[in-house]
Amino acid sequence: MTLLLPGIGDQMVSLFIIFLALVIVILILGHKVKKVDPNGKTPKWLVPLIALVELINGFTKNNIGKRWKSYAPYFLTLAIYLLFQNIASVFGLVNPTSYMVTNAALAMITFAIIQITGFRSLGVGGYLKSFVGPVPWLCFIMIPINIISEFALPVSLTLRLTGNILAGNVISMLIKSFGPWTAIVMPIINVYFDLMSGVIQTFVFVILTIIFTSMKIDDSEKIYQGI
Repeated sequence: MTLLLPGIGDQMVSLFIIFLALVIVILILGHKVKKVDPNGKTPKWLVPLIALVELINGFTKNNIGKRWKSYAPYFLTLAIYLLFQNIASVFGLVNPTSYMVTNAALAMITFAIIQITGFRSLGVGGYLKSFVGPVPWLCFIMIPINIISEFALPVSLTLRLTGNILAGNVISMLIKSFGPWTAIVMPIINVYFDLMSGVIQTFVFVILTIIFTSMKIDDSEKIYQGI
């Protein structure tokens, strides 16, 4: 039995379609939002969007602190973009996140933001000093360990997301290969691996991004004062 996994071309086509669709939808929503009366009744179609924005903003405020406005747009964009990549198979497309390069690109962007945050919050001296801890007198051991742990983050994010999405695709194809009778259980399988798992993996990736970014911020800046 041979499993035919999607090629790079299929992945890129799906990635382009998702990107184009999101751009069109966002432009339409942006046009409609401009017409909404801020003092009037909130349209029903806008309620889930407001809830999503408030969810991301609230979590960002609690973890990032006073600079949350600089980070919330990225976290929200990452959540939306990643979600539709993870559940692309629901729309008959190939999941771009089953391709490691796609996930590595997102992980490296996140890694860059985390490191820039460290420089921005702690300063160059404080950022470099963080590699010495938590046991300064063992700096000759701690520095290599801390450096490795930093570069292990994007690798971990990439492999975790790729493994979970790709595993779901492989399991679905394995079950389908057992015969026509699998049509009975495939709707349940598809709901879990194509939808629920995609939502869960999006949540995990975004939450880890926020948490690791927060770890690079000085504790004095994490106190949100309603700015």
